[in-house]
Amino acid sequence: MEPTDRMATHEKALSECLSKPYAELTREELTTCALEREFCKTSLIRFARYAKIVIPPTPKDPGGIVRFELWPHIIEMIKAFLTHNLISILKSRQIGASWTMAFCILWDALFHLGSMSLLFSKGEGEAIELLSKCRRIYSQLPDFLKLKPNPDTATEMSFPTMMSSIRVMAATESAGISFTASNIVADEHEQHPYAAQNYSMAKPVIDAGGKFISIFTVDKSKSSTLAKTLFRDALENKNGFHPIFIPYTARPGRDERWYEETKRSIPVEELGILTPDLYMEQNYPRSIEEALRRTSDISAFDARILDEMMGNTRNPIKEVLPGIDSNVVHIFQPHYIGHHYITGSDTGHGVGKDYSVTPIMCIETGAVVADVFSNKISPEEFAFQSIKLLELYRNPKWYPEDNEWGRVVINTALNLGYKNFGYQDEKKTKIGFHTGQTSRFELWGHLISAINNRQITIYNSQGLKQFYDIIRNVNKEGRIEAATGCNDDYPMAVGICWLKRAEVKTEPWVTKPIASLTFRK
Repeated sequence: MEPTDRMATHEKALSECLSKPYAELTREELTTCALEREFCKTSLIRFARYAKIVIPPTPKDPGGIVRFELWPHIIEMIKAFLTHNLISILKSRQIGASWTMAFCILWDALFHLGSMSLLFSKGEGEAIELLSKCRRIYSQLPDFLKLKPNPDTATEMSFPTMMSSIRVMAATESAGISFTASNIVADEHEQHPYAAQNYSMAKPVIDAGGKFISIFTVDKSKSSTLAKTLFRDALENKNGFHPIFIPYTARPGRDERWYEETKRSIPVEELGILTPDLYMEQNYPRSIEEALRRTSDISAFDARILDEMMGNTRNPIKEVLPGIDSNVVHIFQPHYIGHHYITGSDTGHGVGKDYSVTPIMCIETGAVVADVFSNKISPEEFAFQSIKLLELYRNPKWYPEDNEWGRVVINTALNLGYKNFGYQDEKKTKIGFHTGQTSRFELWGHLISAINNRQITIYNSQGLKQFYDIIRNVNKEGRIEAATGCNDDYPMAVGICWLKRAEVKTEPWVTKPIASLTFRK
């Protein structure tokens, strides 16, 4: 018999088994059920055909017990569970993510010896509700897929024959410290009050090959959280996490008409400090950018202006130039006769964290026409590459920031013979730009006004991205700085250029006229 014929025969026999009470099945029918159990053990998708979930009734939906539908984004999450150990899921509300993880964790406990899963939620009530999803799915399974569980407790569901368990707990400061696990799920991770501490305690599990799954809907009132950081870093392949974004349209029946109706009917008590637009961006985002966009009350720059600027970014000119490393030096517009330029520098350590940046700004247009931009370059090499770039723009006035590593850049530049520096004092004894409380306030004030009034053009998309992460820190009396885990190096360097541009003499380009010629006899 061909495999397809054998499967058809099995499906027919299975259908008859499912129509009878389990206690009345014959020996042959029990064998059919045992075979089906093996199929479910090897296929999470196969197991899904038996999963049912409980939907609360609403005025528009009767709810009740319904089949667990494998929408495309549900399949994507299942595949990620099977193939990745570290997963970060940024989602819209009510798209079935919690049910999906409950379903995957239950399957793991039923079919894998020694499976130990920890499900974290922000509070005890939320944690218990998360485990109840596993119980509801389990209660609707056919008998041949069930195992005899230990007596239920509020926080644990276990199966002695598989030596497996599913435990939930609130994300307290010490949660999980004494437990090992094969799976850790942080549900609504954005809301966990001790997310960083819990993640640190989970590191031994992660390092040993266990799964860590972060699931969250953004909270616009929080400028920086572990959940956001994990997702952002996952997008840039920095941390080994597999990122998944699920927009509001992932759930069938949601379209622009649904979106507008939902926005019009938001209860006032749910809005809090948010506008209806921000509420929708938070709970029903269309894109990653929209979900992660900071609210206007903490963002230093107008996000919509930055979005417009992002549409004008471009790739650097591909040109091989002697002595210039094109991996760190980017030229977007060549030197133009008649234009004047200024440059500043923000120097990093060169160890993959903060960035070293030297932007060159055209004074006439406000465009950042070229830059040196890297977080893996030493201060000495940064100085050398900056000078090679400055030579292409006729050695403009240069204001390196004189912080710890900036002084290394200044000394290296002096040794290399660079002469056209900007100074902090009239006697010209202090080279560069010093960032103090007054100068920092002045720099950010001028830069924010210039960006929000479209006076500056930035072609480097990676540099422009840093502007999105500049906030007014409400915990530091509105101090303007990069959000936790983010960088402000590119904005700082551009801010130096903009603040000091008046220091450059900009006489009009004048050519000597050619004397007229006359011919006489």
